[in-house]
Amino acid sequence: MNTAQVIGFTQQPSAAEVALAEMRAQFGRNGAASRWSRLPTRARAVICYAAGLSTTYGTRELDQFDFDQQEAIRLALGELLATLHEFDGSVLHRREWHRPTGRDVPTGSEREQAELENKRRAELNEQASVLENRRAVLQKVAGNGQ
Repeated sequence: MNTAQVIGFTQQPSAAEVALAEMRAQFGRNGAASRWSRLPTRARAVICYAAGLSTTYGTRELDQFDFDQQEAIRLALGELLATLHEFDGSVLHRREWHRPTGRDVPTGSEREQAELENKRRAELNEQASVLENRRAVLQKVAGNGQ
């Protein structure tokens, strides 16, 4: 397949997208700058941090960054987006974060061991109780014999 055929398969922007881009250009803005300005300062600060920039730059508009800083922000957004895809909507639920992890949940053998220990502890407590009763009886008998 030659280059001309490959180019033919790329999706061309719609007339609305072209018109919007032209209007933004007249105002000296682009889609990225528009989206950036709608973000809260805290989100911008996080993106700046991910880009290796000072978090105080979160108060700046996109056109106030130089080319290298804008490129760092663009790349950081790509990395953040990939990271967010790892955490699909189901893992962001509170129960997923506060559920015991595999390290905290005892394994089957640990549970069996704990059950055996509890059973043995109960048997020993029962034996101790029997011995205490016998000792009490012996003391009573010894006290009555004097």
